[in-house]
Amino acid sequence: MRLSANLRERRVIPVSDKPLRPKVILVADRTLSGRYKVLFEGIFATLQTTQVPEVFMRRFLSPPVKTDSAGRAKVAPLGLRRVESALLEYTPLERDDVVCTTPEKLGGLLGPWVKIVGISSADPLGMGMSNTTTANFWKGRLYTKYWTAQMLEQLSVARAKYGFKVILGGAGAWQWDSHPDQRPDVEIDMVFDGYFEKSGPELFSDILENRCPQKRINESYTGHERIRPIAGASTLGVVELSRGCGRGCRFCTMAKKKMKHLPPETILADLETNVSEGMTSVVSGSEDFFRYGSDNTTPDFDKLHNLLTQMKRIKGLSFMQLDHANVTSVLQLTDEQLAEIRRLLSWEQPTEYLWVNMGAESANGHLVARHSPGKIVPFQAEDWSQMVRQAADKMLRGGFFPVFSVILGLPGETPDDVTDTIELVRDLGGRGAVIFPVFYEPVLPDEIRDGKRFALKNMSAGHLELYRMCYEFNFKMVPRLFWDNQRAGGVGRSRRLILQLLGKSEVMTWRRTFKKLNKKLADPEHVSFEEDRVYV
Repeated sequence: MRLSANLRERRVIPVSDKPLRPKVILVADRTLSGRYKVLFEGIFATLQTTQVPEVFMRRFLSPPVKTDSAGRAKVAPLGLRRVESALLEYTPLERDDVVCTTPEKLGGLLGPWVKIVGISSADPLGMGMSNTTTANFWKGRLYTKYWTAQMLEQLSVARAKYGFKVILGGAGAWQWDSHPDQRPDVEIDMVFDGYFEKSGPELFSDILENRCPQKRINESYTGHERIRPIAGASTLGVVELSRGCGRGCRFCTMAKKKMKHLPPETILADLETNVSEGMTSVVSGSEDFFRYGSDNTTPDFDKLHNLLTQMKRIKGLSFMQLDHANVTSVLQLTDEQLAEIRRLLSWEQPTEYLWVNMGAESANGHLVARHSPGKIVPFQAEDWSQMVRQAADKMLRGGFFPVFSVILGLPGETPDDVTDTIELVRDLGGRGAVIFPVFYEPVLPDEIRDGKRFALKNMSAGHLELYRMCYEFNFKMVPRLFWDNQRAGGVGRSRRLILQLLGKSEVMTWRRTFKKLNKKLADPEHVSFEEDRVYV
């Protein structure tokens, strides 16, 4: 399939090779600016702490993104690509006025000509739920936090010299105001929390015209009607299908944003841009892949089928990963529909482990419904545990590989809930699923102020057994998943072998960690693990 000439003319913008003097620089934290082939590589890199040598992180786990001679990033996080496209569409800025770059090339682009530096980070202060879980077990600072602070310190010096404005955005922007005690000692002119397309272009125009903006913007609108196709490849080839979710989960920033879908022509344009610029492995971006095209919580199979049929006609793509889906969406599709979707997702490189992440959270459906009011709709909370099992079975029959998350320490959780969740995990692991346990980390201001966080010091013997059991299943299945995905994504055999060896070493360290924690829990004088964290 080839896009129409008119659409391609709007999307492809000529780039000059002259030295750049950009008015706007867009850059992401270094963990988001790595050269990853498959999604699991990126996830693995963002979970690391400074206990891992920085040279190893920069050269192997998160190798740098390539740039052209002028400093433009060959690939950039999708969020920056969306900002770039919106600025080129809705402001007078020209192509050379807006540059997506990397942390390594940032210094060479700064100067008196720069008016705005926009920074994107998914976890600038290390307070994301998965990462706070990691930080409980590992020594050192999370690289997401460490590298973001490094870049902000560099910009603070240049800002004082050149006078540009620094705007912090991205999925982790909420952390800046919610966790002031975690901020580095740097100056930020503005925090932009939300999607950029509605109010972002006007904001940037005001700054360029020396009008003083407010200190913070909370943009609740998804901006889906103003999305323009990306002008360059996105990191991991992420192709956005939908925005928002709207199921109301208290631990998710997408809770109140109703799901809106991008039109097929925009999705296809973005996919072709990625493929034409050498991305053979891509990721679908959505909080619930199976809800594409639906106006409610019931999947619209025909619209999803139509989109995937058109996507499959684009040549040059070897592998597409899905990321997120909801248990209830899976249960509302028939086995035949799931099998057909799986067929349409079979690209040039076959994969045995086409994984989809679903939130199980707890075996107690009433507890889940309390913290995620729309998560179980249209089903009943008392059926939740069995629903999760049924979803795993349906996914396996349809040719997908189920990956679940469970949350430890949801407010209101009881020891019986932990015991029941252990049984649920045992059943899911017996089916061959992967289950990732994470510690509850609030995102709502009232809970953050009340200190409703779960940490090692709150962990019971039941929690530790739940955590240990999840990882024992993962030790068996994740290496297979990783190998299969990397092969389909074009990762060389030598790199795959090295990562498998690293994984075996990590398994041994995790098991030693669990033994140490068991001994601490058995010690009646032990109160807190906080002073004796172990590196994994």
